[in-house]
Amino acid sequence: MDFLFALLLSFLPPHFRRPFVHHARTHLVRASVASGFLEIVIVAILYARGFIEYIPKASIGPAASLEFFFSWQGMLLAFFFVDGAVRLLAALAGQSLGTFPLYVAAWLDEWRNRRAKKKEQLPLISDLVEPDGGDGLRISSCRTRKNWDKWMTVMYEEKLYEIANAEIAGPPRPYVYLLRPKPESKVIRGLHRYHPEEVFHLEDN
Repeated sequence: MDFLFALLLSFLPPHFRRPFVHHARTHLVRASVASGFLEIVIVAILYARGFIEYIPKASIGPAASLEFFFSWQGMLLAFFFVDGAVRLLAALAGQSLGTFPLYVAAWLDEWRNRRAKKKEQLPLISDLVEPDGGDGLRISSCRTRKNWDKWMTVMYEEKLYEIANAEIAGPPRPYVYLLRPKPESKVIRGLHRYHPEEVFHLEDN
């Protein structure tokens, strides 16, 4: 039963299979080999059957095979033949890939989830910049800065700072960054020209 479940799961991209992948246990790659081979065989049979049925209404000679290949049915079957071949080769290399059309569905579902998540975010308000520990700064924001790490240098009012720490606080500005002056000896690996109003443009990038 685990292998049969893995066989069905092997057609799904990781986005859809993630909640159920533990049920497949160690069978997923072997199931992908089987499902990829099965896809190729079924498509080849359907292609041969479709071509035989197409012959009476096609041109005489070699042109008949080209006409069928470039028909909507031939192109569709050729697509799934390549899809099965890619999945089979990937599985033989130890990687389980789902069928390509479902990757498009997964991308659309992820896009929809991201839009829904954005609607749940706190309302946009400008950052609050306060002095912290003498020459340091405390920046409170309603949005996180994903690229602010120990390698980032932040420029504010023509002064250079490094990220000393990050904290989580309450709304409306739950993301708090503690900055301290950058030592002159520290190499600048990344520079962020900061402004408290930049939060209004983060989601446009």
